[in-house]
Amino acid sequence: MSAPGGVTPAPPAGRPAAPPAVTRLSESQLSRLWRGRRFPQGALVTRAGVPVRVVFQGRPGRGPGPDFRNAVICGPSGVTLRGDIELHVRASDFAAHGHVRDPAYASVILHVVFEDDTGIDTILPGGKTAPVIALAPWVARRAGEIERWLAQPALWREPCHHAVQRLGAAAVASSIEALGDQRLERMVAALAHDIRAGGLEQALYERLLAALGYGGNSATMLALARALRWQRLEALAAAPPAVRRLALEAALLGQAGLLPAQRGHRGPLHPHVEALASAYARMAAAPAPAAAGWKLWGVRPSNMPARRIAAAAALLEPGPPSRLLAALDAPTVAGLCAPFLALRAGGYWRDHHDPCAGPARLPAAFIGRSRALEIAANVLIPAALAAGPAPLRARARWWWERLPRPATYGATRFIEEALASEGIRVPVNARRAQGLLLLQKDWCTQNGCGRCALS
Repeated sequence: MSAPGGVTPAPPAGRPAAPPAVTRLSESQLSRLWRGRRFPQGALVTRAGVPVRVVFQGRPGRGPGPDFRNAVICGPSGVTLRGDIELHVRASDFAAHGHVRDPAYASVILHVVFEDDTGIDTILPGGKTAPVIALAPWVARRAGEIERWLAQPALWREPCHHAVQRLGAAAVASSIEALGDQRLERMVAALAHDIRAGGLEQALYERLLAALGYGGNSATMLALARALRWQRLEALAAAPPAVRRLALEAALLGQAGLLPAQRGHRGPLHPHVEALASAYARMAAAPAPAAAGWKLWGVRPSNMPARRIAAAAALLEPGPPSRLLAALDAPTVAGLCAPFLALRAGGYWRDHHDPCAGPARLPAAFIGRSRALEIAANVLIPAALAAGPAPLRARARWWWERLPRPATYGATRFIEEALASEGIRVPVNARRAQGLLLLQKDWCTQNGCGRCALS
């Protein structure tokens, strides 16, 4: 009988030891082996006989999607390939788990399994394929080594694991803040460019919509803002108060291609949705983009694109986006967030998240504290520094040094865990969180371990 993990336990003392019989590695064991590089390179050979060398094993994925993201591998030629890694007990599990229909798995470059039960490369969404590496044949020839693989320490560890011990907490914090300042400078430069090209209101409008498009829809929200420009929305915002919100919602949802008729929806509609469709039909709007650009799967109801667009309409109804810069004059975080937290989802949006869906339980607020802080860090502060008068720029700098972090970013969680792995945690505010994002984007995902500021 095998012990947990598929490895036969050692026999009692005095009895000859038989070679351990490995049955099957679990997916969690495969993950441990891959994450810590606890395997000899000779074990990694594709079913076509091509040896694979791991340059960077990638970062563990969180939420829907591949197990490891942004890995770097190479073959005998030495040419590197960057993409995602998926792990399964059997090769057939990829299709059985529905990954072949999930666009999140389109960037998989290697499918690591224990057992190759399909005999073919793994078919990805879109029709491309990923080579399969099956460990079972290698393990069968070296059955006694599996326990040693799992028991030995990781063969590789990022330098940031001992950065605090080497440099000190204050120096690490200072380095992260400097990276955050670099990221802010990039945002300010990009905003200044867009302000020169299209004006302050359009530039702010684009960034507000992008900031509301979390859950994978930021780029599509930005495209919407560029297709339906602020100048056109501004004319709708001059409508009588009784129909102003409806007009803004109809224009944005119609241009987004998210109204029921645009999506081929058939069936009864809520009166508010019928009113939206009628209002949009009267606008003689430009052709709407295809709804296929929106991410509608794997998104929480409160983050669905239609509800985020309704939040944008509520945010823009009182006036131009530039009026929100006055929030930087607030002396407290509560005051800074107040213009966003005050937006309540009333009427249809109180219990709906999509014009084609039924009612659901949803938060009363359109925008929460975390998203309000995100907008302050990524929109208001950069805009004030790019185009504001001197007093407003000073307030923006003041807030940049004091703004709390919006949330723990999934993309940088591994860096924070690494920095705290020896027991000392460096506090993270919004400025440092932005620094961690730049570190992850410019170094961690660019094979920069050992060369970044924390190395």
